[in-house]
Amino acid sequence: MKRIWAICSFEIKKTFNNRHAFITMLGLPLLFTLLFGQLLGGTSTLKVNIAFVDEDQTVISKNLHESLKDNDLFTLKEMSLEQAAKQVKDKKIIGLIQVKQGFEKAVVSNNQPKISFKHNPDFTSSSMVDQIISNAVSKAAIQAKASTVWNQYSKKPWEDMYTILNKDISSSDQIIHKVAITKNLKTEEMDNMSARSAGFSIMFVMIVMMSTTGVLLDARKTGVWYRLLSTPTARFQIICGYLLAFFLIGWIQFGLLIGSSTLLFGVHWGNLMGIFILVSALLICVIGLGLLISGFAKTTEQQGALGSIIITATCMLAGVFWPLDIVPNFMQKIAEFIPQTWAMKGFTELIARGGNVADIIAPVCVLLAFAATFLVVGMMRIRYE
Repeated sequence: MKRIWAICSFEIKKTFNNRHAFITMLGLPLLFTLLFGQLLGGTSTLKVNIAFVDEDQTVISKNLHESLKDNDLFTLKEMSLEQAAKQVKDKKIIGLIQVKQGFEKAVVSNNQPKISFKHNPDFTSSSMVDQIISNAVSKAAIQAKASTVWNQYSKKPWEDMYTILNKDISSSDQIIHKVAITKNLKTEEMDNMSARSAGFSIMFVMIVMMSTTGVLLDARKTGVWYRLLSTPTARFQIICGYLLAFFLIGWIQFGLLIGSSTLLFGVHWGNLMGIFILVSALLICVIGLGLLISGFAKTTEQQGALGSIIITATCMLAGVFWPLDIVPNFMQKIAEFIPQTWAMKGFTELIARGGNVADIIAPVCVLLAFAATFLVVGMMRIRYE
């Protein structure tokens, strides 16, 4: 056991003595988590600014302004046409919504309303703004139609009923109540930041494992294998020493990422025992993959290049960069044959649904099956001379 630990401790010290390794182990995963977490709807509430130009100044046009204010995409700033055009030109705002004279008359008479949305050509969410405007105008048209029908029977101004309808709808409770089905009352949902934190932790642990397992090729190239075998140390002890080192290095990295993401991004990782078992199964699988690639590569450069291609491609397919729900069905089926997919399923169960060890048995078993396959083939391919 002393010989196994001696080899293990030597490799751990050698890895962490390299200060540049911390960039890959800790810096890049946190940076990617922040960028992709915010990009795909993490915790960011940043809205673009859009001007609202009301040239009609009527009941319905003012109501339209109030309706458009309540959205998650943009913030409205009411101003004149000249001011809005200048700010769009200077790129201080992204665009302007212009409600032209005759808007209310067109809505009440069931004609095409006079409204336009002008924006900078580099604004990529214009279709979403169009949809929001269209929905608001349709709502105004329905209320106006109901008000005019009421006017025919009551002989009272339709504006009175329009105001009442608008007030009732605005003050009504939300129709759809969203409830996340979880096993832990403290857990509400797995937001994008949590998902990306788990995904990029997986990805960069795999990248570090690829470079770490590359020491086997260096050991063979520099004659370390030969010198170790010339000592009373058995091959089994040498392999166990290296495998234990790889496992502990992976856990140190993952532990740092768990702690950092919890402090910086507020990620709740869930059941600790479940996390320990899932991460351990994942690390064994990744180590097996590293040995497998080492068995086929002739140099550390070849292993690094091949490993990077495999890891990046499979992580994209497995839902590390983005949710699997947005990719085509055939890609989702391919993802079932990738270890990272099952790791992500396990993390989703623990983080999003508040699951425990019993709930991640399937992902853990699949990861161990991958690990057994990789390790057997990899060990058979290792050359000691």
